[in-house]
Amino acid sequence: MSALAGPALEAEALRLNTRYVNEVVLAWDLCPWAEKAFTSGQVRQRVLLADSPSPEDALPFLDECDAAPDVAIGLLIFPRLVTRASAFDAFAERVRRADHARRSDAATSPPAPSFLIAAFHPDAPVTFATPPQLVSFVRRTPDPTLQLVRASVLRRATGEGPRVSDDVTRRNFETVSARGAAALDAVLRDLRRDREESYARLGLGAP
Repeated sequence: MSALAGPALEAEALRLNTRYVNEVVLAWDLCPWAEKAFTSGQVRQRVLLADSPSPEDALPFLDECDAAPDVAIGLLIFPRLVTRASAFDAFAERVRRADHARRSDAATSPPAPSFLIAAFHPDAPVTFATPPQLVSFVRRTPDPTLQLVRASVLRRATGEGPRVSDDVTRRNFETVSARGAAALDAVLRDLRRDREESYARLGLGAP
Protein backbone atom coordinates (compact mmCIF):
# COMPACT_ATOMS: atom_id res chain seq x y z
CA MET A 1 0.00 0.00 0.00
CA SER A 2 1.42 3.39 -0.97
CA ALA A 3 1.70 6.25 1.47
CA LEU A 4 -0.89 8.10 -0.59
CA ALA A 5 -3.42 5.37 0.18
CA GLY A 6 -3.23 6.13 3.91
CA PRO A 7 -6.01 8.73 4.02
CA ALA A 8 -8.19 6.58 1.75
CA LEU A 9 -7.63 3.55 3.99
CA GLU A 10 -8.50 5.60 7.06
CA ALA A 11 -11.72 6.77 5.43
CA GLU A 12 -12.66 3.22 4.42
CA ALA A 13 -11.91 1.87 7.90
CA LEU A 14 -14.17 4.52 9.43
CA ARG A 15 -16.90 3.79 6.89
CA LEU A 16 -16.79 0.06 7.59
CA ASN A 17 -16.75 0.55 11.35
CA THR A 18 -19.76 2.84 11.10
CA ARG A 19 -21.54 0.20 9.02
CA TYR A 20 -20.88 -2.30 11.82
CA VAL A 21 -22.25 0.08 14.44
CA ASN A 22 -25.39 0.86 12.45
CA GLU A 23 -26.16 -2.57 10.99
CA VAL A 24 -25.13 -4.77 13.91
CA VAL A 25 -25.03 -2.93 17.24
CA LEU A 26 -27.92 -0.55 16.65
CA ALA A 27 -30.05 -2.50 14.15
CA TRP A 28 -30.00 -5.58 16.38
CA ASP A 29 -30.31 -3.58 19.64
CA LEU A 30 -27.33 -5.33 21.19
CA CYS A 31 -26.40 -2.64 23.69
CA PRO A 32 -29.01 -0.84 25.82
CA TRP A 33 -26.96 2.35 26.18
CA ALA A 34 -25.23 2.40 22.77
CA GLU A 35 -28.00 4.11 20.79
CA LYS A 36 -28.04 7.14 23.06
CA ALA A 37 -24.24 7.38 22.94
CA PHE A 38 -24.10 7.17 19.15
CA THR A 39 -27.05 9.43 18.40
CA SER A 40 -25.91 12.10 20.87
CA GLY A 41 -22.34 12.28 19.57
CA GLN A 42 -20.72 10.64 22.57
CA VAL A 43 -18.68 8.21 20.45
CA ARG A 44 -15.22 8.90 19.03
CA GLN A 45 -13.67 6.76 16.28
CA ARG A 46 -9.99 6.77 15.38
CA VAL A 47 -7.89 4.75 12.94
CA LEU A 48 -4.34 3.62 13.77
CA LEU A 49 -2.53 2.73 10.55
CA ALA A 50 0.47 0.99 12.16
CA ASP A 51 0.85 -2.61 11.01
CA SER A 52 2.71 -3.63 14.17
CA PRO A 53 1.43 -1.36 16.94
CA SER A 54 2.70 -1.45 20.49
CA PRO A 55 0.35 -1.12 23.48
CA GLU A 56 1.79 2.36 24.05
CA ASP A 57 0.58 3.40 20.58
CA ALA A 58 -3.00 3.09 21.85
CA LEU A 59 -2.50 5.25 24.93
CA PRO A 60 -2.81 8.67 23.20
CA PHE A 61 -6.32 7.72 22.11
CA LEU A 62 -7.23 6.78 25.69
CA ASP A 63 -5.91 10.16 26.81
CA GLU A 64 -7.82 11.93 24.03
CA CYS A 65 -11.08 10.30 25.09
CA ASP A 66 -10.38 10.84 28.78
CA ALA A 67 -9.81 14.56 28.16
CA ALA A 68 -13.23 14.90 26.49
CA PRO A 69 -15.93 14.46 29.15
CA ASP A 70 -18.63 14.05 26.51
CA VAL A 71 -16.98 10.91 25.08
CA ALA A 72 -18.61 7.78 26.46
CA ILE A 73 -17.32 5.26 23.91
CA GLY A 74 -14.10 5.19 21.92
CA LEU A 75 -13.37 2.91 18.97
CA LEU A 76 -9.73 2.49 17.95
CA ILE A 77 -9.51 0.70 14.59
CA PHE A 78 -6.46 -1.18 13.26
CA PRO A 79 -7.00 -1.81 9.52
CA ARG A 80 -3.41 -2.85 8.78
CA LEU A 81 -2.92 -5.14 11.77
CA VAL A 82 -2.81 -8.82 10.83
CA THR A 83 -3.17 -10.98 13.93
CA ARG A 84 -5.29 -13.75 15.37
CA ALA A 85 -8.28 -13.01 17.56
CA SER A 86 -6.58 -14.57 20.59
CA ALA A 87 -3.46 -12.49 20.02
CA PHE A 88 -5.55 -9.34 19.77
CA ASP A 89 -7.21 -10.22 23.07
CA ALA A 90 -3.72 -10.41 24.55
CA PHE A 91 -2.84 -7.07 22.96
CA ALA A 92 -5.90 -5.48 24.62
CA GLU A 93 -4.69 -6.80 27.97
CA ARG A 94 -1.24 -5.29 27.37
CA VAL A 95 -2.90 -1.95 26.64
CA ARG A 96 -4.79 -2.20 29.94
CA ARG A 97 -1.55 -2.92 31.80
CA ALA A 98 0.33 -0.12 30.04
CA ASP A 99 -2.44 2.30 30.96
CA HIS A 100 -2.35 1.18 34.60
CA ALA A 101 1.46 1.31 34.74
CA ARG A 102 1.35 5.06 34.08
CA ARG A 103 -0.31 5.71 37.43
CA SER A 104 1.99 6.96 40.17
CA ASP A 105 0.50 4.42 42.59
CA ALA A 106 0.40 1.54 40.08
CA ALA A 107 2.61 -0.70 42.20
CA THR A 108 0.37 -0.52 45.25
CA SER A 109 -3.16 0.06 43.92
CA PRO A 110 -5.50 -2.15 41.88
CA PRO A 111 -6.46 -1.01 38.38
CA ALA A 112 -9.09 1.72 38.31
CA PRO A 113 -9.16 2.73 34.64
CA SER A 114 -11.16 5.61 33.25
CA PHE A 115 -12.11 3.37 30.33
CA LEU A 116 -12.81 -0.33 30.14
CA ILE A 117 -11.26 -1.97 27.07
CA ALA A 118 -12.73 -4.79 24.98
CA ALA A 119 -11.23 -6.46 21.91
CA PHE A 120 -13.28 -6.95 18.74
CA HIS A 121 -11.89 -9.00 15.84
CA PRO A 122 -13.17 -10.18 12.43
CA ASP A 123 -12.01 -13.74 13.09
CA ALA A 124 -13.90 -14.21 16.35
CA PRO A 125 -15.99 -17.43 16.48
CA VAL A 126 -18.75 -17.69 13.89
CA THR A 127 -21.06 -19.94 15.91
CA PHE A 128 -22.56 -19.81 19.38
CA ALA A 129 -24.60 -22.10 21.60
CA THR A 130 -24.75 -20.13 24.86
CA PRO A 131 -25.27 -16.46 25.79
CA PRO A 132 -21.57 -15.91 26.70
CA GLN A 133 -20.46 -17.34 23.35
CA LEU A 134 -22.71 -14.84 21.57
CA VAL A 135 -20.48 -12.02 22.83
CA SER A 136 -17.62 -13.16 20.57
CA PHE A 137 -20.02 -13.93 17.72
CA VAL A 138 -21.25 -10.33 17.51
CA ARG A 139 -17.81 -8.76 18.03
CA ARG A 140 -16.72 -9.57 14.48
CA THR A 141 -15.89 -6.03 13.41
CA PRO A 142 -14.47 -5.54 9.91
CA ASP A 143 -11.06 -4.68 11.44
CA PRO A 144 -9.44 -5.46 14.78
CA THR A 145 -10.88 -2.81 17.07
CA LEU A 146 -10.46 -1.78 20.68
CA GLN A 147 -13.69 -0.56 22.24
CA LEU A 148 -13.29 1.86 25.13
CA VAL A 149 -16.25 2.45 27.41
CA ARG A 150 -16.01 5.13 30.07
CA ALA A 151 -16.25 3.30 33.37
CA SER A 152 -18.41 5.95 35.05
CA VAL A 153 -20.92 5.88 32.19
CA LEU A 154 -21.12 2.11 32.35
CA ARG A 155 -21.71 2.18 36.08
CA ARG A 156 -24.52 4.68 35.71
CA ALA A 157 -26.10 2.62 32.94
CA THR A 158 -25.78 -0.82 34.47
CA GLY A 159 -25.25 -0.41 38.19
CA GLU A 160 -22.40 -1.94 40.15
CA GLY A 161 -23.25 -5.63 40.01
CA PRO A 162 -22.40 -8.16 37.28
CA ARG A 163 -26.02 -9.30 36.96
CA VAL A 164 -26.95 -6.38 34.71
CA SER A 165 -24.29 -7.37 32.21
CA ASP A 166 -25.45 -10.97 32.41
CA ASP A 167 -29.01 -9.83 31.79
CA VAL A 168 -27.95 -7.90 28.67
CA THR A 169 -26.06 -10.94 27.37
CA ARG A 170 -29.06 -13.16 27.96
CA ARG A 171 -31.43 -10.68 26.32
CA ASN A 172 -29.16 -10.45 23.28
CA PHE A 173 -29.05 -14.23 23.04
CA GLU A 174 -32.84 -14.36 23.02
CA THR A 175 -33.06 -11.53 20.47
CA VAL A 176 -30.57 -13.04 18.03
CA SER A 177 -32.03 -16.51 18.42
CA ALA A 178 -35.53 -15.19 17.74
CA ARG A 179 -34.60 -13.06 14.73
CA GLY A 180 -32.26 -15.70 13.36
CA ALA A 181 -28.54 -16.05 13.91
CA ALA A 182 -28.12 -16.76 10.21
CA ALA A 183 -29.46 -13.30 9.37
CA LEU A 184 -26.98 -11.60 11.69
CA ASP A 185 -24.18 -13.83 10.42
CA ALA A 186 -25.04 -12.73 6.87
CA VAL A 187 -24.66 -9.08 7.86
CA LEU A 188 -21.29 -9.76 9.48
CA ARG A 189 -20.09 -11.73 6.47
CA ASP A 190 -21.17 -8.95 4.13
CA LEU A 191 -19.15 -6.51 6.18
CA ARG A 192 -16.15 -8.80 5.81
CA ARG A 193 -16.72 -9.01 2.04
CA ASP A 194 -17.03 -5.23 1.83
CA ARG A 195 -13.76 -4.84 3.71
CA GLU A 196 -11.85 -7.26 1.52
CA GLU A 197 -13.08 -5.68 -1.70
CA SER A 198 -12.58 -2.07 -0.65
CA TYR A 199 -9.11 -2.69 0.79
CA ALA A 200 -8.07 -4.69 -2.26
CA ARG A 201 -8.80 -1.61 -4.35
CA LEU A 202 -6.34 0.25 -2.14
CA GLY A 203 -3.68 -2.45 -2.49
CA LEU A 204 -4.12 -3.88 0.97
CA GLY A 205 -4.64 -7.63 1.11
CA ALA A 206 -7.16 -9.46 3.26
CA PRO A 207 -6.04 -10.47 6.78
